[in-house]
Amino acid sequence: MPTLTQIWRDVVPTATWLSPAGAGAGGPVPDPEIAWIRVLRARVPALEGLEPGDLAIVPEPVLSALDAGLADPSAIVAELARAGVAGLLLVGDGPPAPAAAGLVDAARARALAVLRLTGGDPGALERSLVGYLVNRRAELDRQAAQVDAALERLALEGYGLEALAGAVGAALGRAVAIEDERGAAVTVHAPDGVAEAAAAAARYLAQPRQAALRVALPGVGTLALLGPLPASDLDRAVADRVAPLLALEMGGATAARRTRIAGPLESLPADGPPWAVVVARQIVPGEEVSAEERARRRDRLLRLAPARRLLLRGDVTSVDYRMVVALGRDDPRGLAIASRIAATIGRDVAASRPFSRPEDRSAAEAEARSTLEAAEAIPTAEAISEAEASPEVGALPEPSTAPEGSEKPAGTRSVVAEGARTGSLRPGPRVLQAERLPAYRLLGELHNLPNGARLAGALLAPLLVGSVKSRRRRVATLRAVLEHPGAAGAAEALGIHRNTLLYRIARIEALTGWRLDDPDLRLALAVAVRLVQNAQSGESVPG
Repeated sequence: MPTLTQIWRDVVPTATWLSPAGAGAGGPVPDPEIAWIRVLRARVPALEGLEPGDLAIVPEPVLSALDAGLADPSAIVAELARAGVAGLLLVGDGPPAPAAAGLVDAARARALAVLRLTGGDPGALERSLVGYLVNRRAELDRQAAQVDAALERLALEGYGLEALAGAVGAALGRAVAIEDERGAAVTVHAPDGVAEAAAAAARYLAQPRQAALRVALPGVGTLALLGPLPASDLDRAVADRVAPLLALEMGGATAARRTRIAGPLESLPADGPPWAVVVARQIVPGEEVSAEERARRRDRLLRLAPARRLLLRGDVTSVDYRMVVALGRDDPRGLAIASRIAATIGRDVAASRPFSRPEDRSAAEAEARSTLEAAEAIPTAEAISEAEASPEVGALPEPSTAPEGSEKPAGTRSVVAEGARTGSLRPGPRVLQAERLPAYRLLGELHNLPNGARLAGALLAPLLVGSVKSRRRRVATLRAVLEHPGAAGAAEALGIHRNTLLYRIARIEALTGWRLDDPDLRLALAVAVRLVQNAQSGESVPG
C-alpha cells in the first residue's frame, strides 16, 4: 500500500502540510500507509464505514455546515481517531475556514496527519485517489496526459515557454527551469503558494547544476525540475510526457519567428501598446564570434518571451541587436525584460522610453542607440584594468608621507584600477535607461574639466598608504559606498557583512579626515573617481 507521503507527491503535490507540527517537505513521521479513501458527508454521522488506514477527504464547506450543527471539529477528530484513519485531506478555496482551523488544532493534539488542497472538486479528487490505489501507473499516465493537454492549449493560444514552464510548475507543485542546449536557463518558474519553490529557484540560479531531475528536450535543451525533494513518479511521468511538446515549442517557435525578422515593415509585438526598444551590440570590434554563434545567441533571445511580447529585428550581420518589447503592468518600463536580455548576451543593453504609436518606433530605436553610445563613452572598471599598462596616464601621485610602520606604495597607481581588481566596481552587464541619457553624456564629458585629473589625484591620494591589499580594499569600499544609497547595498556589492563595511568606513574616515556622509564631499569623490577613470582609459586630460 502507498504511504500518505507517496500519495501527496503523486496525486496532490500542490497540497500543504498542516499537521503534525513540523511536517513538511519530507511528509509526516511516521508515514502512515493508506488503505482506502472516504469523503466527509454533510450529515451526522458524517463518516460512515470508517476503517483503519483510510484517508478522509474533508470538504471545508461540509465541515463548516457540520460545525454549525451538532458536530464540532474536536468531536469529528475524536471520531476519526477512534476509527483509526491514517490522515485527513482538507479541500477548500481561499484561506482556511474557522472550522478547518479548529479541526487542524484538534488533529495536532492527536498527532493526526492533515493536508490541505486549495481548489479542486472533492468528487473528482476521490476518483483520482481511488484510481491511484487501484492502478497506480494508469493514474499517473492520466495525470501526465492532463498536463500535456493543458500545455498544448497554451501553445495553440500563442503563449510562450514562460507560460508553459509555469503550467508544469503549477501542476507539480515545484520550481522548474527550461534550459537551452548549452545548459543556460531560458526561463525559470517558481509557482505561487508553494513552500520552498522560490528558494529552490534562487539556489538553481546561483548553482545551475542543482536539479532534482533533468529530462532532455530533443535537439534544443533540457527540462529541469528544481528543489530539494527527489523526483516523484508523477514528476517523471509528466516530464517525459511534455518533453516533446516543449522541444517542439522551443525549436518551432524560434524558427517561425526568424522568418519575421527580415524587412523594413515588421509588425510590432501584439501585446502592445505600449512598447519599448532595447538595443545592444551584436558585433564588437576585435571579438571573434562566428555567424553560427551569433545565430545561436539570437535564438536564445527569441526564447525569452513569446512573439506577442518580443520582436527581434535585423539578422546575424547587423551591428546591433534591436528588439521591440511589449510592456505590461508587471514591467511598465521594460527594465525586467531588458535585464534578462543583458544576462542572456552578457552585454550592456539600452532601453528606450515607452511609446504607444507605431510610427514612433524609429525615434525610440534612435533614442536607445544614443543612450548606449553615451554610456559606452564612460570607462568601465575593466577598461581601467587594461589601461594599467600605461600608469603614467592619469595616475595618482606618490603620497609624500605615510603613517609610521605602514608600507610605502611603490610608484604611481590608479585608484580606480586598484578597486577594479576586487571585482566589485561593476558586476555584470548594465541596463541603461534613456531617461538617464543626459547623465551618461555628462559623465562621459568629465574629462573636459580643466585641471580635473590633477585635482582628482590630490583628493584621492590619501587612500594610497599602507599595503597594496589595504589600498585595494579601501578603494573598493569607497566605490561601493558612493554607488549605493545605503550601507546594506554597499555591503552586499562587496560581499561583506554590514558591520564590516561600517568598520572599513570608520577606518577610511580616520585615515583621510573625510566624512563620507557629507553630501559635498560625496559629490566631489564621485566626480574624482570618474575623472581618474577617464584619464586612465587613455583620454587626454587638459592641464
